[in-house]
Amino acid sequence: MKFKDSVIKEYPITGDQLKIGRDEDNDIVIDNAAVSRHHAKIKRAGSGYTVEDLNSTNGTFVNEDRIKQQEKLQDGDIVIVGKHSIILESELKVEAQPGADFGGTMILDTKQQQELLKKQRKATVIPVEDKQAKLIVIQSGERKEYKITKDVTVIGKSLTSDVVLNGFLIPQMVATIKKEGKSFHITGYGGWIQVNVNGRIVGKNWKLYPNDTIEVRKVKIIFQYK
Repeated sequence: MKFKDSVIKEYPITGDQLKIGRDEDNDIVIDNAAVSRHHAKIKRAGSGYTVEDLNSTNGTFVNEDRIKQQEKLQDGDIVIVGKHSIILESELKVEAQPGADFGGTMILDTKQQQELLKKQRKATVIPVEDKQAKLIVIQSGERKEYKITKDVTVIGKSLTSDVVLNGFLIPQMVATIKKEGKSFHITGYGGWIQVNVNGRIVGKNWKLYPNDTIEVRKVKIIFQYK
């Protein structure tokens, strides 16, 4: 399923659970035939979260692995429902209002949120930073540059990714780059496709430094921050 004009929306987790499905009574409504009416739910478990599949037809996946029933989530995990990708990010960097509980954020790729995001962009004041982070992608003799403007940048073959890679064996989601203050950390989700930084296999929250070279098969991605 392609999302030519898809956008990213953030969902603050303010209660004990977040329901996901096709019906309107869900907290996150995904209007897609591949998604069950009540597909899955994210639940608060102490200081963390779990995801539970609600006997959906097509299943719920965490980092591309199908879960049987309930799975504990870690910061940065990717929950896949149908063709939609949900990234769990804790320690949300927003100004909390009295009585509000911002324990985490769900980031959902969804075409239906395009108009809302346009309105938010018009009302948002973007702070000026001294440095600009960007990724230089070198593939098949072509060179493309992508500015890092989000707290979480998704890299993969999917057209909903912020940095789209080509290649038959490239996974739909290869890695995410998370911005933490003035630092950037990469987490690999390539499965059997290794994600390397300067020749070393990366795991979770690998800190990036200027001119680091990220490699995914024959694709080279140079991280710059200046």
